[in-house]
Amino acid sequence: MSVFKRFPETFWVANTVELLERLAYYGMNIILALYLTQRVGFSDKEALSLSGAFILFLYFLPTFSGAIADKIGFRKALIIAFLTLFSGYFLLALFPVKLMAIVSLILIAIGGSFVKPTISGSVAKLSPEGESKLGFAIFYMIVNIGGFLGKVIVKPMRLNIGNWLRESDFDALKAYVKTLPPFDINSPLVRGAMEKMKGFTPEQVRDILQWQSFGMQVACTFSAIMALVALTLVILKFEDKTIQTGDKPSVSQVVSSIVTVFKDVRFLLFILIFAGFEIMFWQLYLAMPLYIQREISPVAPMEWLVAINPGMIMIFQLPVAKLTSRLSSLKAMALGLSICIVSMIIMGNFPTMTGVIIAIMTFALGEMTFQPRFLDYVASIAPKDKIGLYLGFAHIKVAVGSFLGGWIAGILVSKYCPIEGARNPLMLWGSFAVIGLISLIAFFIYQKTFGNLHENGVA
Repeated sequence: MSVFKRFPETFWVANTVELLERLAYYGMNIILALYLTQRVGFSDKEALSLSGAFILFLYFLPTFSGAIADKIGFRKALIIAFLTLFSGYFLLALFPVKLMAIVSLILIAIGGSFVKPTISGSVAKLSPEGESKLGFAIFYMIVNIGGFLGKVIVKPMRLNIGNWLRESDFDALKAYVKTLPPFDINSPLVRGAMEKMKGFTPEQVRDILQWQSFGMQVACTFSAIMALVALTLVILKFEDKTIQTGDKPSVSQVVSSIVTVFKDVRFLLFILIFAGFEIMFWQLYLAMPLYIQREISPVAPMEWLVAINPGMIMIFQLPVAKLTSRLSSLKAMALGLSICIVSMIIMGNFPTMTGVIIAIMTFALGEMTFQPRFLDYVASIAPKDKIGLYLGFAHIKVAVGSFLGGWIAGILVSKYCPIEGARNPLMLWGSFAVIGLISLIAFFIYQKTFGNLHENGVA
């Protein structure tokens, strides 16, 4: 029997919906920092802090929205999710002003928080008995495909749309683009871009940046369309009659669980320690787009460069997992974190296109080594009767790391990678390497201090 026939139709509908949601999210998120600074007008500190806060809520809210989805049913939850996502993406594209950008990101965070637990819950419930591992393997493959393709698709929207439309007969559109930032050939955006675009006149650079501003609005519109297609698919094809959610915790019980988990000092320290990894990881979406735009080239294929990360994970995750299978979770996590630190050092020492590519490939190798063993280690430090609870809250390190990463990136980018003037890539990326090193040292101290307290054996 083929793999398609072994799973019910709603399983494939759920995974298709997940693919569309990932296309929408990563298509927007990869340009978000650039969009908020260049198009909306936030400062570096404001834009990156806002981006970090957005990711925090996106990863923390599922703790509560998952409980709500269980109460109202997965189909209703997904309809609410994609209505909210469509509204958020559409408003972000149509009204690129500061207040509306904040409102849009709140809507996207709320909508996305319903999708995460609902789709993963559907995969768990709809996988036939004995096929759950294959079901989740398909699900995670879909997530990575969406993360990869979202970036690949958005690049021509941002960089090439001007080449396609500049010579067209759409005079009204061309007139609109002329009203977009940067307005003045003497603006910091133009002067900064001129430093990396030798041979172009200020007027040509302004024209290129204005079309990029329009292209980013098109990318946000693309995300809105993907959300609308997903909404249509849910309404027409998603059936949750066969999905029995069972007795699930209420929101008040979820709050009680949070209190229980965070009374465990060991676990709280663990989360804070590995927020250092997340701070480094989220720079692919926070500092990296601005760094590539300003230090490498305003016309560099930033989206494709960052797409190297999920692309490598899609291809090499299984071989890397096999190579590191004999390492303990402790050693594998330490090795992965060390490789990620090296990638930050490479980025700082080689501020070229080649340097960026090598650094992103190196980080992907570290991520593949670290991430699969993280949950193993969480399980090893959790009380035996609370392993599921602790695993459920392990993602909070993402929320903490992304929020701190946005705040720190705002300070470092504004100082060491400004729109114009002298830049210092080594100080920018070296600072993140130091954060990773502190995290690594803290992990060794943590293991030495609490290792003998493991209730389930040392990882």
